[in-house]
Amino acid sequence: FISFTTTTNSMASLVHLAAPALLLCPLHVTKRGPCARSSRFTSSPTMAASAPALANFEQLRFLTRDTALEIAQEFGSPVFVYDESTLKAQAASALEFPHAYGLTVRFAMKALPNAAVLQTFDRMGLHVDASSSYEVRRAIAAGVEAERISLSSQELAHDLDDLLSLGIKFNACSLRQLRAFGELRPGSRGIQLGLRFNPGLGSGGTGKTNVGGPSSSFGIWHELMPQVQELLKEFDLEPARVHTHIGSGSDP
Repeated sequence: FISFTTTTNSMASLVHLAAPALLLCPLHVTKRGPCARSSRFTSSPTMAASAPALANFEQLRFLTRDTALEIAQEFGSPVFVYDESTLKAQAASALEFPHAYGLTVRFAMKALPNAAVLQTFDRMGLHVDASSSYEVRRAIAAGVEAERISLSSQELAHDLDDLLSLGIKFNACSLRQLRAFGELRPGSRGIQLGLRFNPGLGSGGTGKTNVGGPSSSFGIWHELMPQVQELLKEFDLEPARVHTHIGSGSDP
Protein backbone atom coordinates (compact mmCIF):
# COMPACT_ATOMS: atom_id res chain seq x y z
CA PHE A 1 0.00 0.00 0.00
CA ILE A 2 0.97 3.67 -0.08
CA SER A 3 1.14 5.72 3.07
CA PHE A 4 1.52 9.46 3.04
CA THR A 5 2.31 11.65 6.00
CA THR A 6 1.24 15.23 6.56
CA THR A 7 3.45 17.88 8.07
CA THR A 8 2.79 21.49 8.95
CA ASN A 9 5.12 22.44 6.09
CA SER A 10 3.30 20.64 3.29
CA MET A 11 -0.23 19.97 4.42
CA ALA A 12 -1.30 22.63 6.89
CA SER A 13 -0.56 26.03 8.24
CA LEU A 14 -0.26 26.79 11.91
CA VAL A 15 -1.56 29.78 13.80
CA HIS A 16 0.09 29.90 17.19
CA LEU A 17 -0.82 32.78 19.51
CA ALA A 18 0.52 33.19 23.01
CA ALA A 19 -1.91 32.09 25.75
CA PRO A 20 -2.14 29.18 28.21
CA ALA A 21 -4.63 26.79 26.59
CA LEU A 22 -4.31 24.33 23.71
CA LEU A 23 -7.13 23.79 21.24
CA LEU A 24 -7.32 21.78 18.05
CA CYS A 25 -10.02 22.96 15.67
CA PRO A 26 -9.75 22.45 11.90
CA LEU A 27 -10.94 25.44 9.88
CA HIS A 28 -14.11 24.71 7.88
CA VAL A 29 -14.43 21.25 9.45
CA THR A 30 -16.13 22.22 12.67
CA LYS A 31 -16.51 25.16 15.01
CA ARG A 32 -18.77 23.32 17.43
CA GLY A 33 -18.69 20.12 19.41
CA PRO A 34 -15.42 18.90 20.96
CA CYS A 35 -13.40 21.71 19.36
CA ALA A 36 -15.51 24.52 20.78
CA ARG A 37 -15.23 26.23 24.14
CA SER A 38 -18.23 26.72 26.36
CA SER A 39 -17.31 30.36 26.91
CA ARG A 40 -16.01 32.87 24.41
CA PHE A 41 -12.49 34.22 24.58
CA THR A 42 -12.37 38.01 24.85
CA SER A 43 -9.61 40.39 23.89
CA SER A 44 -6.94 41.08 26.46
CA PRO A 45 -3.73 43.13 26.76
CA THR A 46 -1.82 39.94 26.02
CA MET A 47 -3.79 39.44 22.81
CA ALA A 48 -3.26 43.05 21.80
CA ALA A 49 0.46 42.82 22.49
CA SER A 50 0.78 39.67 20.42
CA ALA A 51 -0.94 41.15 17.36
CA PRO A 52 2.09 43.08 16.03
CA ALA A 53 4.25 39.99 16.44
CA LEU A 54 1.82 37.96 14.34
CA ALA A 55 2.86 39.77 11.18
CA ASN A 56 6.41 38.51 11.63
CA PHE A 57 5.57 35.06 12.93
CA GLU A 58 5.27 33.41 9.53
CA GLN A 59 3.80 34.00 6.11
CA LEU A 60 0.22 32.86 6.45
CA ARG A 61 -0.82 30.51 3.67
CA PHE A 62 -4.60 30.56 3.85
CA LEU A 63 -5.49 32.96 6.66
CA THR A 64 -5.33 36.71 6.84
CA ARG A 65 -4.04 38.44 9.96
CA ASP A 66 -7.54 39.63 10.83
CA THR A 67 -9.05 36.17 10.37
CA ALA A 68 -6.39 34.66 12.61
CA LEU A 69 -7.19 37.15 15.35
CA GLU A 70 -10.93 36.52 14.99
CA ILE A 71 -10.35 32.75 15.39
CA ALA A 72 -8.23 33.37 18.49
CA GLN A 73 -10.91 35.58 19.98
CA GLU A 74 -13.58 32.91 19.42
CA PHE A 75 -11.64 29.79 20.44
CA GLY A 76 -8.82 31.04 22.64
CA SER A 77 -5.14 30.53 21.98
CA PRO A 78 -2.92 28.80 21.11
CA VAL A 79 -5.16 27.42 18.38
CA PHE A 80 -4.17 25.14 15.52
CA VAL A 81 -5.96 25.84 12.24
CA TYR A 82 -5.78 23.39 9.35
CA ASP A 83 -6.76 24.13 5.76
CA GLU A 84 -9.37 21.54 4.83
CA SER A 85 -9.11 22.25 1.09
CA THR A 86 -5.36 21.56 1.10
CA LEU A 87 -5.79 18.36 3.09
CA LYS A 88 -8.44 17.17 0.65
CA ALA A 89 -6.33 18.08 -2.38
CA GLN A 90 -3.36 16.12 -1.06
CA ALA A 91 -5.56 13.13 -0.29
CA ALA A 92 -7.12 13.26 -3.75
CA SER A 93 -3.65 13.38 -5.31
CA ALA A 94 -2.65 10.22 -3.44
CA LEU A 95 -5.86 8.46 -4.46
CA GLU A 96 -5.02 9.20 -8.11
CA PHE A 97 -1.61 7.53 -7.89
CA PRO A 98 -1.16 5.26 -10.95
CA HIS A 99 -1.64 1.59 -10.13
CA ALA A 100 -1.98 -1.62 -12.10
CA TYR A 101 -2.89 -4.05 -9.33
CA GLY A 102 -5.06 -2.04 -6.96
CA LEU A 103 -4.30 0.69 -4.47
CA THR A 104 -5.07 1.32 -0.82
CA VAL A 105 -4.06 4.76 0.44
CA ARG A 106 -3.42 4.95 4.16
CA PHE A 107 -3.00 8.12 6.19
CA ALA A 108 -0.18 7.82 8.73
CA MET A 109 -2.23 9.25 11.56
CA LYS A 110 0.74 9.92 13.83
CA ALA A 111 1.28 12.99 11.64
CA LEU A 112 -2.06 14.54 12.64
CA PRO A 113 -4.42 12.46 14.82
CA ASN A 114 -7.09 15.17 15.02
CA ALA A 115 -10.50 13.48 14.93
CA ALA A 116 -11.97 15.92 12.42
CA VAL A 117 -9.04 15.33 10.06
CA LEU A 118 -9.38 11.55 10.40
CA GLN A 119 -13.10 11.83 9.66
CA THR A 120 -12.44 13.99 6.60
CA PHE A 121 -10.01 11.47 5.15
CA ASP A 122 -12.27 8.57 6.07
CA ARG A 123 -15.13 10.11 4.09
CA MET A 124 -12.79 10.39 1.09
CA GLY A 125 -12.02 6.68 1.22
CA LEU A 126 -8.59 6.74 2.84
CA HIS A 127 -7.60 4.02 5.28
CA VAL A 128 -5.47 4.54 8.39
CA ASP A 129 -1.92 3.51 9.26
CA ALA A 130 -1.52 3.35 13.05
CA SER A 131 1.80 3.05 14.87
CA SER A 132 0.46 2.08 18.30
CA SER A 133 -2.53 0.45 19.90
CA TYR A 134 -3.48 3.84 21.31
CA GLU A 135 -3.67 5.30 17.81
CA VAL A 136 -5.92 2.41 16.80
CA ARG A 137 -8.26 3.25 19.68
CA ARG A 138 -8.18 6.94 18.78
CA ALA A 139 -9.08 6.25 15.14
CA ILE A 140 -11.95 3.97 16.16
CA ALA A 141 -13.20 6.64 18.57
CA ALA A 142 -13.22 9.07 15.63
CA GLY A 143 -15.49 6.70 13.71
CA VAL A 144 -13.01 4.83 11.49
CA GLU A 145 -13.98 1.19 11.01
CA ALA A 146 -11.46 -1.25 12.45
CA GLU A 147 -11.19 -3.09 9.13
CA ARG A 148 -9.75 0.10 7.60
CA ILE A 149 -6.95 0.37 10.18
CA SER A 150 -3.52 -1.23 9.83
CA LEU A 151 -1.22 -1.46 12.87
CA SER A 152 2.57 -1.43 12.42
CA SER A 153 4.21 -0.83 15.79
CA GLN A 154 7.68 -1.05 17.27
CA GLU A 155 6.21 -2.33 20.52
CA LEU A 156 3.98 -5.35 20.93
CA ALA A 157 0.49 -4.04 21.64
CA HIS A 158 -0.62 -4.93 25.16
CA ASP A 159 -4.17 -5.39 23.90
CA LEU A 160 -3.35 -7.13 20.62
CA ASP A 161 -5.93 -9.87 21.14
CA ASP A 162 -8.71 -7.32 21.57
CA LEU A 163 -7.58 -5.31 18.54
CA LEU A 164 -7.45 -8.40 16.36
CA SER A 165 -10.96 -9.30 17.49
CA LEU A 166 -12.12 -5.87 16.36
CA GLY A 167 -10.87 -6.69 12.88
CA ILE A 168 -7.76 -4.53 12.37
CA LYS A 169 -4.96 -5.53 10.03
CA PHE A 170 -1.69 -6.29 11.79
CA ASN A 171 1.86 -6.17 10.46
CA ALA A 172 4.29 -8.17 12.58
CA CYS A 173 7.41 -6.00 12.87
CA SER A 174 9.58 -8.47 14.79
CA LEU A 175 9.92 -12.19 15.42
CA ARG A 176 8.44 -11.62 18.88
CA GLN A 177 5.37 -9.97 17.40
CA LEU A 178 4.96 -12.78 14.86
CA ARG A 179 5.13 -15.38 17.62
CA ALA A 180 2.61 -13.44 19.70
CA PHE A 181 0.21 -13.33 16.76
CA GLY A 182 0.67 -17.06 16.17
CA GLU A 183 -0.10 -17.84 19.78
CA LEU A 184 -3.27 -15.73 19.60
CA ARG A 185 -4.42 -16.80 16.13
CA PRO A 186 -2.93 -20.19 15.20
CA GLY A 187 -3.94 -21.37 11.75
CA SER A 188 -4.79 -17.82 10.67
CA ARG A 189 -5.71 -17.29 7.03
CA GLY A 190 -7.19 -14.31 5.22
CA ILE A 191 -6.06 -10.69 5.15
CA GLN A 192 -5.31 -9.90 8.79
CA LEU A 193 -1.60 -10.75 9.05
CA GLY A 194 1.24 -8.96 7.29
CA LEU A 195 5.01 -9.10 7.76
CA ARG A 196 7.15 -6.00 7.92
CA PHE A 197 10.70 -6.48 6.67
CA ASN A 198 13.80 -4.34 6.73
CA PRO A 199 15.16 -5.02 3.22
CA GLY A 200 18.73 -4.08 4.16
CA LEU A 201 18.77 -0.63 2.60
CA GLY A 202 17.00 2.67 3.02
CA SER A 203 16.53 6.10 1.50
CA GLY A 204 15.33 9.37 2.97
CA GLY A 205 15.45 13.10 2.55
CA THR A 206 17.85 13.16 5.52
CA GLY A 207 19.58 10.54 7.63
CA LYS A 208 16.84 10.91 10.23
CA THR A 209 14.14 9.93 7.74
CA ASN A 210 16.02 6.91 6.42
CA VAL A 211 14.27 3.97 8.07
CA GLY A 212 15.87 1.03 6.26
CA GLY A 213 19.24 -0.66 6.38
CA PRO A 214 21.57 -1.82 9.18
CA SER A 215 21.09 1.32 11.30
CA SER A 216 17.30 1.00 11.37
CA SER A 217 15.28 -1.03 13.87
CA PHE A 218 12.10 -0.98 11.79
CA GLY A 219 10.93 -4.36 10.58
CA ILE A 220 12.30 -7.90 10.60
CA TRP A 221 15.84 -8.00 9.24
CA HIS A 222 15.69 -9.68 5.84
CA GLU A 223 18.32 -12.28 6.74
CA LEU A 224 15.97 -13.63 9.42
CA MET A 225 13.68 -15.10 6.77
CA PRO A 226 14.44 -18.70 7.86
CA GLN A 227 13.23 -17.91 11.39
CA VAL A 228 10.13 -16.25 9.94
CA GLN A 229 9.38 -19.36 7.91
CA GLU A 230 9.84 -21.55 10.98
CA LEU A 231 7.31 -19.49 12.94
CA LEU A 232 4.83 -19.54 10.06
CA LYS A 233 5.12 -23.32 9.95
CA GLU A 234 4.94 -23.71 13.74
CA PHE A 235 1.66 -21.79 13.98
CA ASP A 236 0.31 -22.73 10.54
CA LEU A 237 0.08 -19.12 9.39
CA GLU A 238 -0.37 -17.66 5.92
CA PRO A 239 0.45 -13.93 5.83
CA ALA A 240 -1.49 -11.85 3.32
CA ARG A 241 1.11 -9.20 2.55
CA VAL A 242 4.68 -7.99 2.91
CA HIS A 243 5.17 -4.50 4.33
CA THR A 244 8.32 -2.43 4.01
CA HIS A 245 9.18 1.23 4.46
CA ILE A 246 12.64 2.47 3.56
CA GLY A 247 12.26 6.17 4.31
CA SER A 248 10.53 9.49 3.74
CA GLY A 249 11.32 12.49 1.60
CA SER A 250 13.39 10.78 -1.09
CA ASP A 251 12.75 10.58 -4.81
CA PRO A 252 10.43 7.60 -5.42
